[in-house]
Amino acid sequence: MPERTVADAIIERLAARGVRRMFGVPGGDCNLDIIEAGRRRGVEFVLTRGETAAAIMASVTGELSGAPGVAMTTRGPGLASVANGASYATLDRAPLVVIADNYEAGLDHVSHQRIDQAALLRPVVKGESDLSGQDPDAEMDGLLDLAQAQPPGAVYLEITGPAVRSQAPATAAAPMAGAARDIAPDADLIEAAGAMIARATRPVIVAGLQARSDAASASLRRLAARWGCPVLLTYKAKGAVSDDDPHAVACYIGGVAEQPVIEAGDLILLYGFDPIEGPAAKWRFDKPLIELTEHAMNHPLVRADVSIVGDIAAAAERLARFRNAPAFSEAELSAMKETVRQRALVSGVPGAISPQDVVDAAWEVLPRDARITVDAGAHMLPVLHLWRTPDPRGALVSRGLATMGFALPAAIASAMEEPERPVIAFTGDGGLMMCASELATAAQNGCKLIVIVFNDACLTLIEAKQRRRKLPNAGVALSRANFASVAEGFGCAGFRVERGENLRPALAAALAQGGTAVVDVVVDPSPYYDQIISLRG
Repeated sequence: MPERTVADAIIERLAARGVRRMFGVPGGDCNLDIIEAGRRRGVEFVLTRGETAAAIMASVTGELSGAPGVAMTTRGPGLASVANGASYATLDRAPLVVIADNYEAGLDHVSHQRIDQAALLRPVVKGESDLSGQDPDAEMDGLLDLAQAQPPGAVYLEITGPAVRSQAPATAAAPMAGAARDIAPDADLIEAAGAMIARATRPVIVAGLQARSDAASASLRRLAARWGCPVLLTYKAKGAVSDDDPHAVACYIGGVAEQPVIEAGDLILLYGFDPIEGPAAKWRFDKPLIELTEHAMNHPLVRADVSIVGDIAAAAERLARFRNAPAFSEAELSAMKETVRQRALVSGVPGAISPQDVVDAAWEVLPRDARITVDAGAHMLPVLHLWRTPDPRGALVSRGLATMGFALPAAIASAMEEPERPVIAFTGDGGLMMCASELATAAQNGCKLIVIVFNDACLTLIEAKQRRRKLPNAGVALSRANFASVAEGFGCAGFRVERGENLRPALAAALAQGGTAVVDVVVDPSPYYDQIISLRG
């Protein structure tokens, strides 16, 4: 039997946590040892076209699987390029391990590609290791524990060729998946919160990204049904209560559209709400406030009267008993839901294709159980307010970092992690331009996904802010691009839509082709401005 190397130990500890694939762009030294050790252990390496996309794919894989995502790069430019994806992991609460090689001792004379890699990543990772201790297995487990601990985020592993090719010491580490320890909610705080709930007559729930776990989602649904109260869901929590559930009345974006819902209540329950998703605006509601959260916040948006840190699903089950009567009638809930929906409906230029037309057509033609991924940009508003998501993690979006270039890599990760589930990436032209080469990654790996491009040749969300400030139009126009042709060049199916009557046939054809398809829709951006004002204020 060949000796067990440190590279083997790294892969074994990753596999023990449930890791099945890694993403990245390798260099020629110790990355290759990790790839080979992974091949022998059944941990696949997926070659991406860029390191930022690799880290996003790995992070989303972590969000969907619960296992840490893994992104691997070479030293220097590879590591520098991965920083945005690592920032996504930490700010959007996804477990990620970034692995990069570096120069070993004895090469102090080399300056080529040499930067302080750990220092570069330190602001966006939770911790780092170079496995230089006596027990690399234990060090690796500690690093993985840190990535998965609340709040989840990125960690950095720096390796060198001689180190990963050296013999790993014998270890007593058991090849078992690491399990996060849930903190039981404090009994006294449960009673204090329960007394507030018993005094309230019309509680309202605002649910955030921590509600995406299966357990947290199930408890939230039971709580809303028992209390008969409205639930507002942040974009990352969308689907934690199905959009078809009468209690899920709207998205929470800190805007004017959902404000009347909260004003109608006399107590607010923040359920797994992380202010990292929120806008820069201050909290505007002067009402009794209870918070259920998995961890304390570094930058709390508001101080709760009672804050219960721990297992939010368990806390919700214990709080449910303090209220039995419905707080709102079915008619009230329905009216709230319809009022917010109407604010999202904004018409455009007659004869042109509006963003809403694109969402409506996709809803009619494409599978309604599809997971959607949504890029940053103005198109987020019609997609996330009008698409109906049935389950937690059914809509993937970057909110903590709010990075462009997210939707396509996230869709690829979804298609590889759960190939049986349809996936639709909604992106603007600006966002797709940042990662269009990953269409080749999707095609090479046989991913079944549909990319819908809102092509308006503009950074429209920024243009809207420019307009509000009464600044002249400058620096936001993009050159016209034909993404259908780009898609075909990368080995995908491409469909160009310039007229409304061709939209649904193009979507149907994209669905029928069975691989990766791009539907490039030339849209009229004029409704966005009014929609932003209507929903955000």
